[in-house]
Amino acid sequence: MSSKLDALGVEIDSAAESKNVSALTALMEKCDSMIESGYPHLRPIALFYKANIYSSLAALKSHDPEYAWSWHQSEKILEILNLRKAVSDPKFPSLDSIIQCKVYTNLGNSLNQFGRFIEAIKAWDYALYLMPNFAMALGNKGVGLTDYAHALYDYGHAGILVAHAVDELKGAISNDALWDSGLHPEAEKSFRKKCLSAEKYLERIEYSVDFDLNQWPVGDNRKEVEYRTWCLDNNLFLSPLNDVTKLSASAKDVLHLPSHTYNLDEEARFPNYFNIMKQEYVTARFMLFESLDYYSEHASDINVLLMDGFDGAQFNYRVEQLKVAFRLAYSIFDKVALFLNDYYRVGLKISAVSFRKIWVQRKSKNFEINSCFAGSQNWPLRGLYYLSKDLFDDDFDDVALPEAKDLAALRNRIEHRYLSLQTYEAPVKNTDIHSYISIDEFHLKTIKIMSMAREALVYLSLAMHREEEIRNIDNEKVSIPIQSLPIERFYE
Repeated sequence: MSSKLDALGVEIDSAAESKNVSALTALMEKCDSMIESGYPHLRPIALFYKANIYSSLAALKSHDPEYAWSWHQSEKILEILNLRKAVSDPKFPSLDSIIQCKVYTNLGNSLNQFGRFIEAIKAWDYALYLMPNFAMALGNKGVGLTDYAHALYDYGHAGILVAHAVDELKGAISNDALWDSGLHPEAEKSFRKKCLSAEKYLERIEYSVDFDLNQWPVGDNRKEVEYRTWCLDNNLFLSPLNDVTKLSASAKDVLHLPSHTYNLDEEARFPNYFNIMKQEYVTARFMLFESLDYYSEHASDINVLLMDGFDGAQFNYRVEQLKVAFRLAYSIFDKVALFLNDYYRVGLKISAVSFRKIWVQRKSKNFEINSCFAGSQNWPLRGLYYLSKDLFDDDFDDVALPEAKDLAALRNRIEHRYLSLQTYEAPVKNTDIHSYISIDEFHLKTIKIMSMAREALVYLSLAMHREEEIRNIDNEKVSIPIQSLPIERFYE
């Protein structure tokens, strides 16, 4: 069977090289047959090949200069979806490490192209965890980090990201680098050029490689240290630095809005919007952390009479904290949409705004990108748009995350139905009214939603920065300096 897989791979490469669309389409059917063949070990490879076909079909359109910034790239979305399906397949860990690295690297590259640079870094890091010298992951991560740095308005942070990019790029062009099928001269040349450019940038800003990123305490007491270390380990701080390091320099939620402008008769409202979303995020994050101790008794649990349903369900304060953390983090997406509706003057009624619907307007039976977004060459804004495709909505059938529908269903059950979290499996059935999920699985899904909410806030801030650069600032507007004055917390 491996010979058939090898032959299929060769056919796909040949069809892509000859730009034969009909052959690629026919080979797609072969991939589908393998996926549905009943041989589980074939499924992740077939999904990888299918993703490669979609990538090749997208490449055939890339000669059009407008395609690179097109908001409709269904082939790339399907490429990402199939790569993610391959990664989540139970048989994926049994694949050869080289194949796994190629899947993760391709996933990172496509996500980065769409402005999902935070998620892209995670994909490249998975590849580098498997093979620390995998050249294409090192090089593409280095390029992605320089792009990320370019999108920042905090030039101190930008320098740190570029320094990390140089390390990755040097690794990609070193003698120890592993190329999956021999040296790729064009890629190596590109990485070398990018490395040289990044080094010159660091020289220009007089960046000190000896600067200690771990010189600050993480916390003042044991619980604070545990909490902030957990945030660092899960990349949950609202700081771009936490995407490249887990040292104490990144253990601060410093992200806010960039300098931006208003008409003289406008209220300076956007920092207030961002304050609310940011506080809700950090509150949900701390609730998630506290919920990890879900076997411990809380004061509110004492003398509360509950009946044992013999269904494995756990009931206590920490379990409810976990549910609330999921719900609160998920609610941030629609608030981001409200921000966009106001900032870009989209014009949707407040009741009609959602993170999936903000981008489009219905024309006849189809959806078209709203004119205020169409044609925009704003990379972080593009990231927000494609992040929205990781969320399920009944009105849309294009999702890029295999578990999107499950995540949306969980939110609905928490809000409107009954959801029990189990500490052990029990012979119970899910119904339309009452559903069960293991507490460990739900915890992982909450981490996923929390990470996506963080992404949304980072992309929103950087999209605003890019938009302010693009807009023609006229003299009748007043500039609001970054962050204005920090709020004086009651404990300071």
